[in-house]
Amino acid sequence: MINLIQEIIEKCGPRPSGSAAEQNAQQIVADKCRALTNNVQVLFFEDYLQARFGKLKYYCILYLVALAIYFFIPFAAFGIAFINALVFVMDFMMYRSVLSSFPGPKQKSCNIEATLEPQGVATSTLIFSGHIDSVYEFKWWYKLGQSGATLTVIAGVLLVTFPITLLIAAIFPQEDLFQFFVLGYAALSPALVVYFDMHGSNPVDGACDNLSGVAIAYEIFKNFADEKNRGKSVLQNTRLKFVSFGCEETGLIGSFNYVEQRKEILKKENAHLINIDSIRLPEEVIVIEQEMMSGTNYSTDLISRIQQSFKEKNIPLKTGKTPIGGTDGVPFNRAGIPAVSIIGLSMKKLDPTYHTRRDTIENLNPVALKNTLNGLVQFVKNWDAKK
Repeated sequence: MINLIQEIIEKCGPRPSGSAAEQNAQQIVADKCRALTNNVQVLFFEDYLQARFGKLKYYCILYLVALAIYFFIPFAAFGIAFINALVFVMDFMMYRSVLSSFPGPKQKSCNIEATLEPQGVATSTLIFSGHIDSVYEFKWWYKLGQSGATLTVIAGVLLVTFPITLLIAAIFPQEDLFQFFVLGYAALSPALVVYFDMHGSNPVDGACDNLSGVAIAYEIFKNFADEKNRGKSVLQNTRLKFVSFGCEETGLIGSFNYVEQRKEILKKENAHLINIDSIRLPEEVIVIEQEMMSGTNYSTDLISRIQQSFKEKNIPLKTGKTPIGGTDGVPFNRAGIPAVSIIGLSMKKLDPTYHTRRDTIENLNPVALKNTLNGLVQFVKNWDAKK
Protein backbone atom coordinates (compact mmCIF):
# COMPACT_ATOMS: atom_id res chain seq x y z
CA MET A 1 0.00 0.00 0.00
CA ILE A 2 2.79 2.39 0.89
CA ASN A 3 4.46 1.50 -2.43
CA LEU A 4 1.37 2.50 -4.42
CA ILE A 5 1.08 5.78 -2.51
CA GLN A 6 4.77 6.52 -3.09
CA GLU A 7 4.53 5.64 -6.79
CA ILE A 8 1.62 8.01 -7.39
CA ILE A 9 3.26 10.86 -5.50
CA GLU A 10 6.60 10.39 -7.28
CA LYS A 11 5.08 10.12 -10.75
CA CYS A 12 2.18 12.57 -10.44
CA GLY A 13 2.83 14.81 -7.43
CA PRO A 14 -0.11 16.75 -5.98
CA ARG A 15 -3.38 16.12 -7.86
CA PRO A 16 -5.83 19.05 -7.88
CA SER A 17 -9.31 18.20 -9.11
CA GLY A 18 -9.52 18.25 -12.91
CA SER A 19 -5.75 18.52 -13.36
CA ALA A 20 -3.49 16.49 -15.65
CA ALA A 21 -1.86 15.09 -12.50
CA GLU A 22 -5.21 13.76 -11.31
CA GLN A 23 -5.79 12.14 -14.72
CA ASN A 24 -2.31 10.58 -14.68
CA ALA A 25 -2.88 9.16 -11.22
CA GLN A 26 -6.19 7.66 -12.30
CA GLN A 27 -4.39 6.06 -15.26
CA ILE A 28 -1.89 4.42 -12.91
CA VAL A 29 -4.72 2.98 -10.84
CA ALA A 30 -6.62 1.83 -13.94
CA ASP A 31 -3.53 0.04 -15.31
CA LYS A 32 -3.04 -1.81 -12.02
CA CYS A 33 -6.67 -2.94 -12.10
CA ARG A 34 -6.29 -4.14 -15.69
CA ALA A 35 -3.69 -6.59 -14.45
CA LEU A 36 -6.54 -8.29 -12.56
CA THR A 37 -9.58 -7.86 -14.82
CA ASN A 38 -10.66 -6.61 -18.22
CA ASN A 39 -13.71 -5.02 -16.63
CA VAL A 40 -12.15 -1.61 -15.96
CA GLN A 41 -14.13 1.49 -16.84
CA VAL A 42 -12.84 5.05 -17.15
CA LEU A 43 -15.96 7.11 -16.48
CA PHE A 44 -15.45 10.65 -17.75
CA PHE A 45 -17.58 13.59 -16.67
CA GLU A 46 -17.66 17.37 -16.95
CA ASP A 47 -18.67 19.61 -14.09
CA TYR A 48 -18.14 23.00 -12.49
CA LEU A 49 -15.14 22.18 -10.36
CA GLN A 50 -14.50 25.74 -9.18
CA ALA A 51 -18.05 26.50 -8.09
CA ARG A 52 -18.08 25.29 -4.48
CA PHE A 53 -15.01 27.11 -3.23
CA GLY A 54 -15.21 29.87 -5.84
CA LYS A 55 -18.33 31.24 -4.15
CA LEU A 56 -16.61 31.69 -0.78
CA LYS A 57 -15.37 35.18 -1.63
CA TYR A 58 -18.86 36.20 -2.70
CA TYR A 59 -20.38 35.02 0.58
CA CYS A 60 -17.92 37.26 2.42
CA ILE A 61 -18.54 40.24 0.14
CA LEU A 62 -22.32 39.96 0.45
CA TYR A 63 -22.00 39.74 4.23
CA LEU A 64 -20.20 43.10 4.21
CA VAL A 65 -22.67 44.57 1.70
CA ALA A 66 -25.58 43.59 3.95
CA LEU A 67 -23.79 45.10 6.93
CA ALA A 68 -23.31 48.42 5.12
CA ILE A 69 -26.85 48.55 3.74
CA TYR A 70 -28.35 47.84 7.16
CA PHE A 71 -27.67 51.40 8.30
CA PHE A 72 -29.80 52.74 5.42
CA ILE A 73 -32.35 50.05 4.49
CA PRO A 74 -32.47 47.46 7.30
CA PHE A 75 -34.95 45.03 5.72
CA ALA A 76 -33.07 45.03 2.41
CA ALA A 77 -29.94 44.14 4.35
CA PHE A 78 -31.79 41.24 5.94
CA GLY A 79 -32.91 40.01 2.51
CA ILE A 80 -29.35 40.02 1.15
CA ALA A 81 -27.95 38.31 4.24
CA PHE A 82 -30.73 35.71 4.23
CA ILE A 83 -30.24 34.68 0.60
CA ASN A 84 -26.49 34.66 1.14
CA ALA A 85 -26.80 32.42 4.20
CA LEU A 86 -29.30 30.10 2.49
CA VAL A 87 -27.02 29.45 -0.49
CA PHE A 88 -24.02 29.03 1.83
CA VAL A 89 -25.82 26.43 3.96
CA MET A 90 -27.31 24.49 1.06
CA ASP A 91 -24.38 24.57 -1.34
CA PHE A 92 -21.30 24.69 0.85
CA MET A 93 -22.36 23.03 4.07
CA MET A 94 -24.95 20.47 2.95
CA TYR A 95 -23.58 19.63 -0.53
CA ARG A 96 -26.87 20.47 -2.24
CA SER A 97 -26.91 21.73 -5.81
CA VAL A 98 -27.52 25.49 -5.50
CA LEU A 99 -25.88 27.81 -8.03
CA SER A 100 -23.63 24.84 -8.81
CA SER A 101 -22.59 26.33 -12.18
CA PHE A 102 -21.17 29.52 -10.65
CA PRO A 103 -18.38 30.54 -10.78
CA GLY A 104 -16.02 29.04 -13.32
CA PRO A 105 -16.30 26.93 -16.49
CA LYS A 106 -16.96 23.23 -16.78
CA GLN A 107 -13.87 21.05 -16.49
CA LYS A 108 -13.17 17.41 -17.27
CA SER A 109 -12.31 14.65 -14.85
CA CYS A 110 -13.02 10.95 -14.41
CA ASN A 111 -13.70 8.09 -12.03
CA ILE A 112 -12.16 4.62 -12.32
CA GLU A 113 -14.32 1.54 -11.76
CA ALA A 114 -12.99 -2.04 -11.75
CA THR A 115 -15.10 -5.17 -11.20
CA LEU A 116 -14.44 -8.76 -10.16
CA GLU A 117 -17.28 -11.24 -10.64
CA PRO A 118 -17.81 -14.04 -8.09
CA GLN A 119 -17.44 -17.75 -8.73
CA GLY A 120 -21.17 -18.29 -8.55
CA VAL A 121 -24.25 -16.11 -8.99
CA ALA A 122 -23.81 -12.59 -7.62
CA THR A 123 -26.41 -11.76 -4.99
CA SER A 124 -24.83 -8.48 -3.87
CA THR A 125 -22.07 -6.04 -4.74
CA LEU A 126 -19.51 -4.55 -2.36
CA ILE A 127 -17.85 -1.34 -3.52
CA PHE A 128 -14.61 -0.20 -1.91
CA SER A 129 -13.63 3.35 -2.78
CA GLY A 130 -11.32 6.28 -2.15
CA HIS A 131 -10.64 9.58 -3.91
CA ILE A 132 -7.45 10.25 -5.86
CA ASP A 133 -7.40 14.07 -5.91
CA SER A 134 -5.70 16.30 -3.37
CA VAL A 135 -6.62 19.75 -2.12
CA TYR A 136 -4.97 23.16 -2.37
CA GLU A 137 -3.61 23.85 1.09
CA PHE A 138 -5.94 25.44 3.63
CA LYS A 139 -3.44 28.17 4.46
CA TRP A 140 -4.95 29.27 7.77
CA TRP A 141 -5.10 25.70 9.06
CA TYR A 142 -1.40 25.37 8.31
CA LYS A 143 -0.46 28.76 9.78
CA LEU A 144 -2.70 28.73 12.85
CA GLY A 145 -3.43 25.06 13.45
CA GLN A 146 -6.43 24.42 15.68
CA SER A 147 -7.03 28.17 15.97
CA GLY A 148 -7.37 28.35 12.19
CA ALA A 149 -9.99 25.59 12.25
CA THR A 150 -11.83 27.38 15.06
CA LEU A 151 -11.83 30.60 13.05
CA THR A 152 -13.31 28.68 10.12
CA VAL A 153 -16.18 27.50 12.33
CA ILE A 154 -16.69 31.04 13.69
CA ALA A 155 -16.81 32.47 10.16
CA GLY A 156 -19.42 29.88 9.19
CA VAL A 157 -21.53 30.72 12.24
CA LEU A 158 -21.34 34.43 11.37
CA LEU A 159 -22.60 33.85 7.83
CA VAL A 160 -25.44 31.58 8.95
CA THR A 161 -26.72 33.60 11.91
CA PHE A 162 -26.21 37.13 10.56
CA PRO A 163 -29.65 37.41 8.88
CA ILE A 164 -31.40 36.50 12.14
CA THR A 165 -29.64 39.33 13.95
CA LEU A 166 -30.38 41.79 11.14
CA LEU A 167 -34.08 40.86 11.11
CA ILE A 168 -34.50 41.30 14.86
CA ALA A 169 -32.59 44.59 14.78
CA ALA A 170 -34.74 45.83 11.87
CA ILE A 171 -37.98 44.95 13.69
CA PHE A 172 -36.84 46.61 16.91
CA PRO A 173 -34.77 49.61 15.76
CA GLN A 174 -35.11 51.37 19.11
CA GLU A 175 -33.60 48.52 21.11
CA ASP A 176 -29.95 49.37 21.75
CA LEU A 177 -29.10 45.76 22.60
CA PHE A 178 -30.01 44.54 19.12
CA GLN A 179 -28.09 47.36 17.47
CA PHE A 180 -25.12 46.40 19.61
CA PHE A 181 -25.39 42.83 18.27
CA VAL A 182 -25.15 44.15 14.71
CA LEU A 183 -22.00 46.04 15.65
CA GLY A 184 -20.68 42.83 17.17
CA TYR A 185 -21.07 41.08 13.80
CA ALA A 186 -19.19 44.00 12.25
CA ALA A 187 -16.38 43.65 14.79
CA LEU A 188 -16.10 39.91 14.11
CA SER A 189 -16.15 40.27 10.33
CA PRO A 190 -12.33 40.00 9.97
CA ALA A 191 -12.74 36.29 10.79
CA LEU A 192 -14.21 35.91 7.29
CA VAL A 193 -10.68 36.12 5.88
CA VAL A 194 -10.40 32.36 6.40
CA TYR A 195 -13.08 31.95 3.71
CA PHE A 196 -12.19 34.90 1.50
CA ASP A 197 -8.58 33.72 1.22
CA MET A 198 -8.83 30.07 2.19
CA HIS A 199 -6.46 28.32 -0.18
CA GLY A 200 -2.73 28.63 -0.60
CA SER A 201 -1.11 28.64 -4.03
CA ASN A 202 0.11 25.02 -3.83
CA PRO A 203 -1.77 21.72 -3.64
CA VAL A 204 -0.65 19.15 -1.09
CA ASP A 205 0.68 15.62 -1.67
CA GLY A 206 -2.45 14.06 -0.23
CA ALA A 207 -0.72 10.92 1.02
CA CYS A 208 -3.27 10.51 3.79
CA ASP A 209 -6.12 12.44 2.16
CA ASN A 210 -6.66 10.35 0.27
CA LEU A 211 -4.11 8.06 -1.35
CA SER A 212 -4.38 6.03 1.85
CA GLY A 213 -8.01 5.26 1.05
CA VAL A 214 -7.30 4.48 -2.61
CA ALA A 215 -4.43 2.15 -1.67
CA ILE A 216 -6.46 0.24 0.93
CA ALA A 217 -9.49 -0.10 -1.38
CA TYR A 218 -7.28 -1.35 -4.22
CA GLU A 219 -5.48 -3.81 -1.95
CA ILE A 220 -8.80 -5.27 -0.81
CA PHE A 221 -9.82 -5.67 -4.45
CA LYS A 222 -6.48 -7.29 -5.31
CA ASN A 223 -6.59 -9.56 -2.25
CA PHE A 224 -9.71 -11.35 -3.53
CA ALA A 225 -8.72 -11.59 -7.21
CA ASP A 226 -8.58 -15.17 -8.51
CA GLU A 227 -5.07 -15.59 -9.90
CA LYS A 228 -6.17 -18.52 -12.08
CA ASN A 229 -9.33 -16.93 -13.46
CA ARG A 230 -8.90 -13.39 -14.74
CA GLY A 231 -11.82 -11.09 -13.97
CA LYS A 232 -13.07 -13.35 -11.20
CA SER A 233 -12.71 -13.13 -7.44
CA VAL A 234 -12.40 -16.06 -5.04
CA LEU A 235 -15.74 -15.05 -3.50
CA GLN A 236 -18.80 -17.20 -4.08
CA ASN A 237 -21.72 -14.78 -4.39
CA THR A 238 -20.33 -11.28 -3.91
CA ARG A 239 -19.43 -9.02 -6.81
CA LEU A 240 -16.48 -6.81 -5.86
CA LYS A 241 -15.90 -3.29 -7.19
CA PHE A 242 -13.03 -0.89 -6.68
CA VAL A 243 -13.75 2.77 -7.43
CA SER A 244 -11.27 5.64 -7.45
CA PHE A 245 -13.17 8.93 -7.41
CA GLY A 246 -11.93 12.16 -8.90
CA CYS A 247 -12.86 15.63 -7.65
CA GLU A 248 -13.83 14.83 -4.07
CA GLU A 249 -12.10 17.94 -2.79
CA THR A 250 -14.28 20.24 -4.90
CA GLY A 251 -17.55 19.08 -3.35
CA LEU A 252 -17.81 15.29 -3.83
CA ILE A 253 -18.28 15.97 -7.54
CA GLY A 254 -16.74 12.70 -8.70
CA SER A 255 -18.95 10.52 -6.51
CA PHE A 256 -22.08 12.54 -7.34
CA ASN A 257 -21.38 11.97 -11.03
CA TYR A 258 -20.63 8.29 -10.47
CA VAL A 259 -23.93 7.76 -8.66
CA GLU A 260 -25.81 9.66 -11.36
CA GLN A 261 -24.27 7.43 -14.04
CA ARG A 262 -24.56 4.13 -12.16
CA LYS A 263 -27.48 4.47 -9.73
CA GLU A 264 -29.98 2.11 -11.37
CA ILE A 265 -27.35 -0.55 -12.05
CA LEU A 266 -26.09 -0.43 -8.47
CA LYS A 267 -29.58 -0.76 -7.05
CA LYS A 268 -30.25 -3.80 -9.22
CA GLU A 269 -26.96 -5.31 -8.06
CA ASN A 270 -27.86 -4.79 -4.38
CA ALA A 271 -24.74 -2.66 -4.02
CA HIS A 272 -23.23 -1.44 -0.75
CA LEU A 273 -20.44 1.14 -0.50
CA ILE A 274 -17.55 1.14 1.96
CA ASN A 275 -15.72 4.40 1.38
CA ILE A 276 -12.24 4.84 2.88
CA ASP A 277 -10.88 8.33 3.51
CA SER A 278 -7.74 9.58 5.28
CA ILE A 279 -6.38 6.61 7.23
CA ARG A 280 -3.41 7.88 9.24
CA LEU A 281 -3.64 6.95 12.93
CA PRO A 282 -4.31 3.35 14.07
CA GLU A 283 -5.88 4.52 17.34
CA GLU A 284 -8.26 6.85 15.47
CA VAL A 285 -9.79 4.55 12.85
CA ILE A 286 -13.48 5.43 12.97
CA VAL A 287 -16.52 4.08 11.16
CA ILE A 288 -18.74 7.10 10.60
CA GLU A 289 -22.30 6.99 11.89
CA GLN A 290 -23.29 10.49 10.82
CA GLU A 291 -21.93 13.43 8.83
CA MET A 292 -23.43 16.34 10.71
CA MET A 293 -23.05 19.12 8.13
CA SER A 294 -24.68 17.19 5.30
CA GLY A 295 -27.25 15.50 7.54
CA THR A 296 -26.14 12.04 6.38
CA ASN A 297 -26.87 9.00 8.56
CA TYR A 298 -25.10 5.85 7.45
CA SER A 299 -26.27 2.23 7.31
CA THR A 300 -26.47 0.77 10.81
CA ASP A 301 -26.29 -2.73 9.31
CA LEU A 302 -23.01 -2.00 7.55
CA ILE A 303 -21.61 -0.34 10.66
CA SER A 304 -22.43 -3.32 12.90
CA ARG A 305 -21.02 -5.82 10.37
CA ILE A 306 -17.76 -3.85 10.10
CA GLN A 307 -17.54 -3.59 13.89
CA GLN A 308 -17.99 -7.35 14.19
CA SER A 309 -15.24 -8.04 11.65
CA PHE A 310 -12.73 -5.71 13.29
CA LYS A 311 -13.54 -7.26 16.66
CA GLU A 312 -12.87 -10.76 15.28
CA LYS A 313 -9.39 -9.61 14.24
CA ASN A 314 -8.79 -7.72 17.52
CA ILE A 315 -8.35 -4.47 15.60
CA PRO A 316 -9.37 -1.25 17.38
CA LEU A 317 -12.29 0.58 15.75
CA LYS A 318 -14.31 3.52 16.96
CA THR A 319 -17.64 4.94 15.86
CA GLY A 320 -18.18 8.67 15.52
CA LYS A 321 -19.62 11.67 13.76
CA THR A 322 -17.87 14.12 11.45
CA PRO A 323 -18.48 17.70 12.65
CA ILE A 324 -17.47 19.38 9.37
CA GLY A 325 -16.97 18.45 5.73
CA GLY A 326 -18.30 15.46 3.83
CA THR A 327 -17.17 12.19 2.28
CA ASP A 328 -17.97 10.30 -0.90
CA GLY A 329 -20.52 8.21 0.96
CA VAL A 330 -23.00 11.12 0.88
CA PRO A 331 -24.19 10.75 -2.77
CA PHE A 332 -24.76 6.99 -2.31
CA ASN A 333 -26.75 7.52 0.86
CA ARG A 334 -28.96 10.11 -0.83
CA ALA A 335 -29.57 7.76 -3.75
CA GLY A 336 -30.78 5.04 -1.39
CA ILE A 337 -27.67 2.87 -1.77
CA PRO A 338 -26.44 1.60 1.64
CA ALA A 339 -23.11 3.20 2.43
CA VAL A 340 -20.61 3.97 5.15
CA SER A 341 -17.32 5.85 5.37
CA ILE A 342 -14.25 4.98 7.43
CA ILE A 343 -11.79 7.67 8.52
CA GLY A 344 -8.45 7.43 10.36
CA LEU A 345 -8.17 10.91 11.86
CA SER A 346 -9.32 12.35 15.17
CA MET A 347 -12.82 13.83 15.13
CA LYS A 348 -12.13 15.87 18.26
CA LYS A 349 -9.36 18.16 17.04
CA LEU A 350 -7.70 19.25 13.81
CA ASP A 351 -5.13 16.77 12.57
CA PRO A 352 -1.96 18.75 11.68
CA THR A 353 -1.70 17.01 8.30
CA TYR A 354 -5.31 17.59 7.25
CA HIS A 355 -5.40 19.82 4.15
CA THR A 356 -1.90 21.11 4.82
CA ARG A 357 1.56 20.56 3.34
CA ARG A 358 2.24 18.09 6.17
CA ASP A 359 0.07 15.52 4.38
CA THR A 360 3.09 13.53 3.19
CA ILE A 361 3.98 9.87 3.10
CA GLU A 362 6.37 10.37 6.03
CA ASN A 363 3.41 11.25 8.25
CA LEU A 364 1.46 8.08 7.45
CA ASN A 365 1.43 5.27 9.98
CA PRO A 366 1.59 1.95 8.05
CA VAL A 367 -0.04 0.17 11.00
CA ALA A 368 -3.23 2.18 10.43
CA LEU A 369 -3.34 1.10 6.79
CA LYS A 370 -2.63 -2.54 7.61
CA ASN A 371 -5.23 -2.66 10.41
CA THR A 372 -7.92 -1.14 8.21
CA LEU A 373 -7.08 -3.53 5.38
CA ASN A 374 -7.19 -6.60 7.63
CA GLY A 375 -10.46 -5.58 9.25
CA LEU A 376 -12.15 -4.96 5.91
CA VAL A 377 -10.80 -8.18 4.37
CA GLN A 378 -12.44 -10.04 7.24
CA PHE A 379 -15.62 -8.04 6.62
CA VAL A 380 -15.69 -9.21 2.98
CA LYS A 381 -15.16 -12.83 4.01
CA ASN A 382 -18.00 -12.62 6.53
CA TRP A 383 -20.25 -10.86 4.04
CA ASP A 384 -19.73 -13.53 1.40
CA ALA A 385 -20.28 -16.26 4.00
CA LYS A 386 -23.46 -14.37 5.02
CA LYS A 387 -22.33 -14.03 8.62
